[in-house]
Amino acid sequence: MMTDFKKMMEQSLSPGEAELLLASLDTPSPVSIRQHTKKTSEELFPGSVPVPWCPAGRYLEERPVFTLDPRFHAGAYYVQEASGMSVWQLAPYLKEMNAPRILDACAAPGGKSTLLLDIIPEDGLLVSNEIIRSRIPVLNANLARWGYPNVMTTQEDPAAFRELKGYFDVVVADVPCSGEGLFRKDPEARKTWSPAQVELCAARQRRILGDLWPALRKGGLLLYSTCTFNSKENEEQIEWIQKQLGARLLLGPQKFLPHRIRGEGFFMAVLEKTGSDGNSGRDKVRARGGNPLPSHFPQPLQGDYSWSMKGDLLKAFPSSLHREMLALESVLPVVHSGIAVASRKGNDWIPTADLALATDLKKDFYPLFTINLQQALAFLRRESLTFPPGTEKGYLLLTYDGFPVGFVKNLGTRSNNLHPVSRRILIPDNRMKK
Repeated sequence: MMTDFKKMMEQSLSPGEAELLLASLDTPSPVSIRQHTKKTSEELFPGSVPVPWCPAGRYLEERPVFTLDPRFHAGAYYVQEASGMSVWQLAPYLKEMNAPRILDACAAPGGKSTLLLDIIPEDGLLVSNEIIRSRIPVLNANLARWGYPNVMTTQEDPAAFRELKGYFDVVVADVPCSGEGLFRKDPEARKTWSPAQVELCAARQRRILGDLWPALRKGGLLLYSTCTFNSKENEEQIEWIQKQLGARLLLGPQKFLPHRIRGEGFFMAVLEKTGSDGNSGRDKVRARGGNPLPSHFPQPLQGDYSWSMKGDLLKAFPSSLHREMLALESVLPVVHSGIAVASRKGNDWIPTADLALATDLKKDFYPLFTINLQQALAFLRRESLTFPPGTEKGYLLLTYDGFPVGFVKNLGTRSNNLHPVSRRILIPDNRMKK
């Protein structure tokens, strides 16, 4: 397998550079995170080194056990491979757009979607799509940790977006690929790679691009990316997009290779659509109102929000996007949208885990209780916490190191842990003792 891979790299690079690339794949992988700039301006990992192409990115000296860091679960940072943070280069283009509509077409597990939420204008909307059902929970959990309201998750084949002709200003297509950028940290990726797989991936990529292209407006931007190195899935695809679909190259192509930079490897380019988009898909997304609200409901978010009931679940949407997001739910299989605020049980409103992580949560809406590391990990395991006598009863917002991590309902002698079962962490006893 590696012989075939070496031959393919020698066709894309010089023989000498191909040798350097292969040698780099047997070196340790760098560790990097991207800080949530809206949740903190502090350096979360002292001694970390900035990622040159991403202001929020940091290289760590060693890999901690992120599962044991409550700040990770609070959405203070995202663990992301440094090369993939190059998507930050979209920021100057987005600043020039008025209320951009962005599609992250292959979104799970959420690295690029959370990054896009960092750089999208406040009046922009992100549709984060993932076709594989089993990957949706991880995507939703990561988006919830990031805490922005202007995002919706969909589960749809790229072909379905053809119906939204010209709706999106930006389409991010981090397409499935042969995964050569995984060779260093995933030995199984080496075993499954083959020239035939490269051909298969290249054909699949063109099908996806052909399906997504109608949804991009004329003059809109396509960010094409892969985590692979060969030219067939990278440079040749850019040429095909330009010639067959009708586009102008704006940025790149950029090829991040592990022997050149401190990262696993990444390829990206930004192109502007020059061909026609036909009738605008925004005409099909007609704004509509939501369901009537009860007379009394919590409003724990700062900013301009609108509110809707989905069964017993109260959801919040940016007012400028509310009607459009509800309308999109009528034409797309939306899994989640906005911020899940609270569920109604009789006359009680039970705050959700997502609300605790929201960037616009009013810090004084619920009583705060600061917990230590041991308590935070117990909470994340969904264990019952006890509080000192005199602690206010009712819903408490737990904070660790200044970051909200979730809610409990303090009953006095015991408490109800409101951390979702799906996000419960499992920590072996031997890891806890270290």
